[in-house]
Amino acid sequence: MSGAPQTPPPTHRRQSDINNTPARPKYRHSDHNEPISERHLERKRSALLRDIGDKIPEVPIDWFLENILPPLPVPRVSVSQVKERLLNEGTIKPVFPEPPGEGEQSWTIPNCFEQDPAHISETNKKDEDTVFSKLPLFVDHIIAAFQAEVAVIIPGGIGNPESSKLVHHPKTSPAHPGDYLIRPDGCFMRLKASDDPGKDLESKSKTHPSKSARMPNYSWFNIALPCEYKLGASESDRDDNIRKVLYAMAHIMRKDPCRRFTYGLTIENTQTRIWFACRSTVYVTKSFNFIQEHEKFIHFALSFCFATEIQMGWDPTIERLSIGSSEQYKIQVQDKVTGKVVYVKTVELIADFGADAVRGRGTRVWKALLRQSDGTDMHVVVKDVWIDADRVREGDIRTMLEEQASNDKTNKDKIAKHFVTVLFSGNVLIDGQIDDTFDFIQRGHEIPPDSDELKLRVHKSNGIAISVSTGGLPITYLTMPFFRRVYGPKAHYRLIFAQVAQPIYSIRTLPQFFLAMRDAAIALQLMATYRWVHRDISPGNILVCENVGLLSDLEYMKQESDVTPAHNVRTGTINFMACEVAEEAYLFNPRASYEDMPTEFRHNPLHDLESLWWIAVWQIFYYTLPPDDSSSSSPTDHHTTEDREERLSLQEQAFFKMFPEDLNNSTRSRIITTQFSFDAITRKCFLEGSKLSKIRHKLNTLRSDLLEAYLSAEKDFSETHAIHSGAYVPVENELKGIHEKFIETFQLAANMAPSSTLTPLTSTLQTLGKRFTQTGREGGDDGSSAGRRVKPKGG
Repeated sequence: MSGAPQTPPPTHRRQSDINNTPARPKYRHSDHNEPISERHLERKRSALLRDIGDKIPEVPIDWFLENILPPLPVPRVSVSQVKERLLNEGTIKPVFPEPPGEGEQSWTIPNCFEQDPAHISETNKKDEDTVFSKLPLFVDHIIAAFQAEVAVIIPGGIGNPESSKLVHHPKTSPAHPGDYLIRPDGCFMRLKASDDPGKDLESKSKTHPSKSARMPNYSWFNIALPCEYKLGASESDRDDNIRKVLYAMAHIMRKDPCRRFTYGLTIENTQTRIWFACRSTVYVTKSFNFIQEHEKFIHFALSFCFATEIQMGWDPTIERLSIGSSEQYKIQVQDKVTGKVVYVKTVELIADFGADAVRGRGTRVWKALLRQSDGTDMHVVVKDVWIDADRVREGDIRTMLEEQASNDKTNKDKIAKHFVTVLFSGNVLIDGQIDDTFDFIQRGHEIPPDSDELKLRVHKSNGIAISVSTGGLPITYLTMPFFRRVYGPKAHYRLIFAQVAQPIYSIRTLPQFFLAMRDAAIALQLMATYRWVHRDISPGNILVCENVGLLSDLEYMKQESDVTPAHNVRTGTINFMACEVAEEAYLFNPRASYEDMPTEFRHNPLHDLESLWWIAVWQIFYYTLPPDDSSSSSPTDHHTTEDREERLSLQEQAFFKMFPEDLNNSTRSRIITTQFSFDAITRKCFLEGSKLSKIRHKLNTLRSDLLEAYLSAEKDFSETHAIHSGAYVPVENELKGIHEKFIETFQLAANMAPSSTLTPLTSTLQTLGKRFTQTGREGGDDGSSAGRRVKPKGG
């Protein structure tokens, strides 16, 4: 077998030092149309595995076949009946021991796998692609035998025809713009795709990616299940198959908004595993021998080849209207309150980096058109998200907040102004049931107690910088230690918003940015008035519409007094997470006795404000102003190019100290908890007397005000019953005036800020022939790490 070529595993060394950490970055993808190298692709696969974690459940194959795969198409036709017909037809054949009575009976599959793949390759000098090209033939025999059995008991056959087919095109990339190096060894393709726009796309040749080989329907939009094969069964063979099949499954869910979940298949010689992934979980079956335990493979083939599109993971409530560089969709939204069903047609993708990770909210947001009763189209925004199934929905929270302010016209008007308006919202319903990852998709089946854990090995890497394609925050991916996370059941949910807004991270002038930040502070003040905490403040959740700042993504909002059990995951964005939230501990009363400490850490309004502060600091240190902008310095300053480069270098160093991509980094906590750290790190970054220097000083003063609020709130746990019980910081006491200070500071910053267009610091350094020099980092398209999301434990 040594001379037979097969899909090569990567050559990276294994990561040997794996530790637990309270958080790690979420996986993100590169530009949709960005050509990628093999090395780049391998590192992206590693990033995905880090996001999934170091282990996943390995479930019994029989449990998986009976409970997770689609049910057998005709219960009256059993797997044993199909096997008997295959045996009679000679498709499978027993091999008896010689002499009789010595050894066990084995099986072979004549014309397909008379021996195991490794021996076929070694004996006949055939490569991996040639050996496994016979697997579709075996599946075809299974389907033919089943249909013959059905014809015996049901004249005319069954109503649901074969819905997918195993195909083998290992040298051809499925059609889709970009990522042409992703080539599954095989895949189950859906057959009912004659009206799918994917049929008009072209697949790219493996050996000549610039050339096209037209293969109708061979598109990622039609792949029901990707397959990866290996002739060998070594640990490296298995690991390489795992990397490739999981990345292919993630690719499907990332690229196609019509996919709710997906399956995968890996074979190492004869050892076969079936994979499953949805927005709340990823697991795999224990391995089985597809030749000797062919009953299991027959069951799998019958279940999948006759499954409905819904059972294979497609969403019937969203329809692709066009394809290519600007896919558009017709999306159904059924309002929870009125029951009214409306449809929107998307016109532009706003953000989809939430869909990059396999597990999580999978958030996608589009600009869209909503047809009104008078026949005109209204411009709206539609949001598709998978929310924790037991959480209060965003639309309901928005209504509750408005109802609380019903007797205060001023506050009610502010809520209408500074929170996105929800026109329609509701759970996604399929066949009358909520599209839920546990009750509906997994049919309510818990992972059985006799399951094992399959270790996922991630090759050591120095990290990779990749940009988000949708105009979103650019992301940096580092090799972070693993963190075991548990995701609860998710429910599919959609909203239609009235305001067509842009996220604050797309704003490229400081005055507009700080005005939006001012409005976000007003929104947080309103929330604190009615004792809500947002718990997910980030640049993606602060929007701008017609120069007004809006707060969005309310699904993680919670009443401060809510003492219901915490969820086992909590969202957050590393760079903007409050230090106490990152450490899940109160930090501002080191003299408090153990008995006086709160029984449970809880998010309070000060944490939301701290996140707002980190966003403001990020903005002025991640971006630069033009060197010839006279407003960036006082008229008497005449600094040289060398002076500018030195200050940019100091700005870069300060940036990485404040945003170290490691929540355990003590510098970040010291910036908030001490009076002098921020000033010591940042005071030389901007020219003294310049407007940026003055803004930096204002932000330092604001940090001091926030510190005083923290110290006041935690000065005596024993007397502060609310915080002692883990509930909240009293609004009327410790929070008094702090929101006004944030509002005033951001207004002053907007008034004094230069109006020139901002340029990312990375781009400025690259223009000067430099790059980020932080150890372990590499410059990418933008090199920023602003949008890394994590989900540590908590509410």
